[in-house]
Amino acid sequence: MNHFRMIAMAFGLALLAACSSYTVKTDYDPTITYSSYKTFDWYAASKRAKGKGSGTDPLLDKRVRASVQAALEGKGYSQETVAEPDFLVTYYPIYQNKKYRTTTSFGGGYGFGRRYWGYGVGTRFSTSQVHKYREGTIVLEIVDSKSNQLVWQGSVEGALTSLENPEDAQEQINKAVRDLLTNFPPGLKK
Repeated sequence: MNHFRMIAMAFGLALLAACSSYTVKTDYDPTITYSSYKTFDWYAASKRAKGKGSGTDPLLDKRVRASVQAALEGKGYSQETVAEPDFLVTYYPIYQNKKYRTTTSFGGGYGFGRRYWGYGVGTRFSTSQVHKYREGTIVLEIVDSKSNQLVWQGSVEGALTSLENPEDAQEQINKAVRDLLTNFPPGLKK
């Protein structure tokens, strides 16, 4: 039976790897003229933050900030740290404990018969396991610096799930942030 558990665990890990893809969701204020935005800064660095930091893991914070900054600069925005920027950016991670169940069934049988009648014997058994994992989501918000109003918000569900090592973590976060920011500014067709 130990062999069967190993097979079920291998299947479960493969299923978890398949579940580590992510979902991108965005929402925005359609009354804003996003084409007027040219500069940005981090909300925590602005006067409005009142000393609040992201309150997250410093290594994760560094990875996400680098990814967001690279994606925004790739779109032609520049970071403004001296004067008032056009918009402020903030993010926060959200974690949820999730679980999934795997069931593995095994069976066999033997039968014999003649023309219109026959006999058969069969057996089957199943084993189930519940696997727990932690799903991480990045929520990114863009605030208009003049009005201090939220104008765009996006999330990448699953972007912080299954971060096995630093190289994979950076690659996964970079891809998730790029995919998220393809929808910013809204209405821009690629």
